[in-house]
Amino acid sequence: MKDILFKTYQISGRKAPNRFAAQPMETNCAGPGGAAGDMAVNRYNALAEGNWGIVFLEATSVTESHVARSNGLVLSRKNLDGFKKLVDSFKSIDEKALLIVQLTHSGRLSGPPLTKVKAYEDEESDVPVLTEKELQEVLNRHLEAAGLAHEAGFDGVDVKTCHGYLGTELLRPLNQRKDTFGGPVENRARLISSVINAAVRNFPGFIVGTRMSVYEGMRGGCGTSGPGEILENLEDVKRIAGIFVEAGAHFLNISGGVPTHNARLLRPAKNEDFCRLSQFRYARQFKEWFPDTTIIGSTYTTGDGSSLDYARENISKGYTDFAGFGRQSLADTRFPGKIKDEREPIQWCTLCGRCSRLLAKDVNVYCESYHADNPYA
Repeated sequence: MKDILFKTYQISGRKAPNRFAAQPMETNCAGPGGAAGDMAVNRYNALAEGNWGIVFLEATSVTESHVARSNGLVLSRKNLDGFKKLVDSFKSIDEKALLIVQLTHSGRLSGPPLTKVKAYEDEESDVPVLTEKELQEVLNRHLEAAGLAHEAGFDGVDVKTCHGYLGTELLRPLNQRKDTFGGPVENRARLISSVINAAVRNFPGFIVGTRMSVYEGMRGGCGTSGPGEILENLEDVKRIAGIFVEAGAHFLNISGGVPTHNARLLRPAKNEDFCRLSQFRYARQFKEWFPDTTIIGSTYTTGDGSSLDYARENISKGYTDFAGFGRQSLADTRFPGKIKDEREPIQWCTLCGRCSRLLAKDVNVYCESYHADNPYA
């Protein structure tokens, strides 16, 4: 059973060496203007040494004007050389691992002093709603960033639709805009599906997909049946995922929850089995609905020492194709390699939450449980 974790996997004509995915974890490590400087290169070099199947580059903004963190990465023409260096350095260490950059627009989660914006009208009256023209510009910025990611040498892009960012807002039943980006499910999915379709068409062999919060646990959020509903009903988000798959998405990275509303659904504590098993159930459900699409499951870090057993079972039963580890990739960047070699002790994530608190403080993020100081600085 152990070998299934190290079984290769084909996606969009490319081969991942195993079934471990390092999920996108914001480390707030960029240089001035969102550049991929030495700290970012060091962070991903450390993961390159870890024998991961897929490594997701953390949330990277498509625009410098809407970034969630003061040191958030921005993929732009002026920053391209830094991203090329990051990719080249990563691939010089591990040419087999797939390196995928997550593209995002922070929307109302944009950090100060940047302007917060939102997708639809709600009680936050001080946050302006993006116009249809402005959303078209957001779409264009995503298209440009996808092209730059391809030029930089990344293996693919993840167009972010999770955890409360702008891409997620657009998908919600709450989004009842009266233009081409709101109301009917096809309109709510339009911006993301357009980016997916263009990237697939323009860059053959490039891996394209999205990380989705398929149930947010909030009224009118993703995974509900309407603007006034709060109970889980996945039919609406199933239709959205179907639009993405029809547009050409190669993978769906399944997640849930919104940190600002119910962080426990996204990051269950050690003994919160129901939230963890719910995440596994979501991945299984979407694999049943979209059997020909690569599914990446989440929340394996919270299984602690049982995480490998969960991963083996879910992959062997066809419930997911990859096991995604977020905070564990901070605790031990060489996690998969240690499992394969069976020579070194694993630094298991303690679920202490310190990395999340560092992120909330808007400083560089790393695992304080195992490092007194930032190991990437």
